[in-house]
Amino acid sequence: MSVFQRIGSWIRNLGGRRQEPPSPTLSPTFALTAPREVINDAQGYGVAIVPATAAPGAWYWQAVRVHHLTPAENSGNHHLYLDILDPATAPDPGSLGGRVYGARARITWEGGEQIVTIDKPLNEPGTNLPMWKWQVCDAIALGLPGEELISDRVTGMHTGHPDEAVGNTLFHHSFSVTFLKVRNPDVLYTNSVVYGVIHNAAGRTAQLLRGGTVVAAQVVAADETFRFANLGAGEYLVAVADTQLRSTPVRVNGQDQAQLDLTLVSAASVIAGRIHNGIGRTLWLTRDGAQIATLPVAADESYRFADLPAGTYRIAVAETPVMSAFITLAGMDSVTVDLTAPALGQALPHYVLFGPANQPATRAYLLLAQEYLLAFAPSFGFRPEEAVGASRVTILAGLDAVDAEVARHLTAAGITVQRISGSVAEVAAALAVCVAAGKPF
Repeated sequence: MSVFQRIGSWIRNLGGRRQEPPSPTLSPTFALTAPREVINDAQGYGVAIVPATAAPGAWYWQAVRVHHLTPAENSGNHHLYLDILDPATAPDPGSLGGRVYGARARITWEGGEQIVTIDKPLNEPGTNLPMWKWQVCDAIALGLPGEELISDRVTGMHTGHPDEAVGNTLFHHSFSVTFLKVRNPDVLYTNSVVYGVIHNAAGRTAQLLRGGTVVAAQVVAADETFRFANLGAGEYLVAVADTQLRSTPVRVNGQDQAQLDLTLVSAASVIAGRIHNGIGRTLWLTRDGAQIATLPVAADESYRFADLPAGTYRIAVAETPVMSAFITLAGMDSVTVDLTAPALGQALPHYVLFGPANQPATRAYLLLAQEYLLAFAPSFGFRPEEAVGASRVTILAGLDAVDAEVARHLTAAGITVQRISGSVAEVAAALAVCVAAGKPF
């Protein structure tokens, strides 16, 4: 069965597998068209659904399912598959709706967009669009020409995910999105409840946020429980005041309940170690890309950053390209990180140059290079201007035209340069050969 047949079969059977509890307050027609429970199994790939803000009684397009294709389903493709359904034309009572032929969707990415039309046979997804390297796509439903309905927005779809198995490799990942025509209730129910447990938070203030605004607050009970009641339909998240704790967004319909199990991690982590050749240097500590602290290296080349909350950190030696790998802390642990800085006035012995830090491929190359970096402990970073301070440079960026120009510039400066490029498998093999031989070049 082809990928189109597999996805088409899923779309035809979707409604039969989704059972909604009956509501005594809604007519059968209204129940059929009310907002549905959302399925998004692509959250782990950075894909999110931004709900539409529909007025009471208004029709809109709801993204009812977002799916990251498995390797078997994808078969090496790099596509976005879409379907748009209307419950008024459902082929049977158990299905979500019938396909809206001629309906359109808008796909956008930085610097471009494309309108696609639902026009495929029923044994295929309604339409599809290839996604190319570096594109990060969003999708909304437009409906039939002349229809003016607002739509949920599905964001963050791209192909720059690491290899998983044959069928899903770097730049060969696909997503399926299904929009359904639904109607907001005429009456805005306010009976939803968001409740649960926040471990380690007894006595602290729990906050309920909607659209970034605190709409309710309460003290977490001695048994670490909380409960926000009488909530209208919408998307909420729970936070703990004066901490970094935030839940993932929770969507309720005004009549249901959502349970959360959260843990507040204390700010007691420590990063310590030594900076060889570090006397007279200053260290920068960054968290999630933002500088949060500086510290001079002690006379014995030691340093210590304390009282750190959970998060992902890096240490950089100021005025050098020396930077640690990512350091993930839980809020109560201690990590030792030793680095070597160039002696004042002395060039770095070896620097590994990756592509821009904001490119999806860079994360993949960092994963491929882990054993290489651990084996040879070179300095590494993402900017060619930093690499000029090294005696030898390994380029591992994956942008051939840019790499070649950078290599020519570095070579002209008298630096020994090697480029490791090719497919993911070829790059992995080349790095493994260096590690096995004990030679970085």
